[in-house]
Amino acid sequence: MAKTTHSPSATKVAITLRGREYFVSCDIGEEPRLQEIVRLVENTLNEAAAKTTNASENRLFMLACLLLADELIESRRSARRALRAEEDIMVAAVDHLRQRVEIIASQIGRA
Repeated sequence: MAKTTHSPSATKVAITLRGREYFVSCDIGEEPRLQEIVRLVENTLNEAAAKTTNASENRLFMLACLLLADELIESRRSARRALRAEEDIMVAAVDHLRQRVEIIASQIGRA
């Protein structure tokens, strides 16, 4: 990140990927998040470059997009699995509590 210009609600920031400068807008205060994103993209571009030989910049960007999309899809799948597991735990806990309430109610009914 090099240059930054401001408007009332957005900031225009210069970012560098693979040695080329690009200007992008982001909300004021979101510059650190943008820097994090740029680092991730740059690392992924470097990863793609390490896996190929003599690839054009366009091909590297395309490969980086595919790598990031693959990671995103896997993260979403993992999050869905975790959510289902949490739901299963909650259903089991509610069922257990229902059984305990029934037992306690039956004991009160006998007293």
